[in-house]
Amino acid sequence: MTLSVSRIQHYLKSFKLGKLFIEELGWDRHSGKLLIEVDGTSYTLSAVAEKRGVQIFTCPPGAGGIIPSYATRRKIEKQVTKSAYEHLIIFIDNANSMQIWQWVSRQPGLRAAYREHHYHPKYHGGESLVQKLTSITFSLNEEEGLTLTGVAFKLRDVFDRDKLTKKFYDYFKRQHTTFLDFILMKSIIS
Repeated sequence: MTLSVSRIQHYLKSFKLGKLFIEELGWDRHSGKLLIEVDGTSYTLSAVAEKRGVQIFTCPPGAGGIIPSYATRRKIEKQVTKSAYEHLIIFIDNANSMQIWQWVSRQPGLRAAYREHHYHPKYHGGESLVQKLTSITFSLNEEEGLTLTGVAFKLRDVFDRDKLTKKFYDYFKRQHTTFLDFILMKSIIS
């Protein structure tokens, strides 16, 4: 099946996240539930997809139909980690007007780094999120050699902005230095 940006956008806007991951991105079906209690409030997270042990969950809103606060989202994530170490949580509100995609970067010797991407379908097309999602697509050709680590690395590459930004600036700095050296040599020769 050919990846379709318009179908990805449709699934995002209509909050059909299970269909997005399974039908469009090549993830596998998963229908588990996790009951998480944080500060006296219960949240029932629904697994919508998985790939080699990496699980995708949706988290319903808290009181008043709104997405839990950042501090509460972190507490929910810590509870989810006990059941599914590698995961992505998509927090949604009752009005289907907002999604927060939360992924946590865990690297040995470093503190967990929370990465969140906010998506408001009413206000933007979600181009940056669509771009991220196209990078975590899996084809049938990839299935045989795919591992938990491979899936987790793909998520890290997509959602770990600091790593990507650092790579870009390191590359830019090398190119800039090479260019300055070239200009300097040209001025010496001339």
